[in-house]
Amino acid sequence: MSPTAATVTADDLAAFVRAICAAADVPTDDSYLIAAALVEADLRGVSSHGCARLPAYARALAARIINPKPELSRVRGGTAVELLDGDNGLGLVLGQRSMMRAVELAQGAGIGAVSVRNSNHTGMLAIHLTPATTAHMIGFFTSNAPAVMTPYGGRDPKLGNGPFAYGIPTRGEPIVVDMASSATNRGRIRLYANTGRRLPSGWALDDEGGATIDPAAALRGLLLPMAGHKGYGLAVVNEILAGVLAGATLAADMPREFLREGSRVLDSWRSGHLAIAIDLTAFAERETFLDQIDTFAAQLRSARPALGNDTVLLPGEPESARRAAQLESGIELGGAVIEGLDELASELGVEPLPHRR
Repeated sequence: MSPTAATVTADDLAAFVRAICAAADVPTDDSYLIAAALVEADLRGVSSHGCARLPAYARALAARIINPKPELSRVRGGTAVELLDGDNGLGLVLGQRSMMRAVELAQGAGIGAVSVRNSNHTGMLAIHLTPATTAHMIGFFTSNAPAVMTPYGGRDPKLGNGPFAYGIPTRGEPIVVDMASSATNRGRIRLYANTGRRLPSGWALDDEGGATIDPAAALRGLLLPMAGHKGYGLAVVNEILAGVLAGATLAADMPREFLREGSRVLDSWRSGHLAIAIDLTAFAERETFLDQIDTFAAQLRSARPALGNDTVLLPGEPESARRAAQLESGIELGGAVIEGLDELASELGVEPLPHRR
């Protein structure tokens, strides 16, 4: 019998994540960053990067596969740039901290770029934009990760999925573009597998290099670039910006055990990130910029909806609407996620997550 889904409040979920982090010897400040990243992903409907990931993270932190108390150290830099060593910490923490530092640099120089190496999984990239958009700056973030995608025209794992994200401040919710260069991500394929659904065509290859719509075969195989050669080009550039520039481990050289079906612990990837913050007031008066954003947004929304659509939305608006709704009604977590969190709580001696069926 399949586990039953349940609903939790955002506050209860965040408190549970922090308790798990404390049991894994994560400092309090960092536990708040981890909780913010995971809960925000679930609120926004990005469940593949939400609290379903917590058990693998927590086990790696508790076992010291990932350093629960990383110290970011400066390797080199200048007025507006820095290269930092992440001390084998969790990317959810290091990514947010790197953008905080980029914002500090941008406050003095107009732009700040921070490259990080010796890091790990970053989760949903949108969370790493928050320090920039909260400071009324434009943010950009990219990361590399183990090879799960084939180059265009190939059939071997040589690239990560090339994720990248932009955040643009507005007078309301920021415009957020958060995507991978692949047609989808492995987390979403796992969700399809867990719910018995077939994949859309063009998402993945099986382990023999043939196109597949079977999620189980896709998990044994590889992701395809989005839009063919265009997604491939983006993935190559993002691997260079996140990995090569930082001197991090390249995608094809990272361990892949975490990606295997049934894996329970995150590997140490020694991956890289790039965080950029742009102070818009270095280019324009803030109100002038925001006026232009309002005008641009109104132009986009004024487009007549295509057949079957009710309205035209800006990037990030569906996720913002989902977030607002779930703050009111609670976050629905799948039965398998609840079961995994209950098991984790028992392992670490933490009170189970309160929820309602």
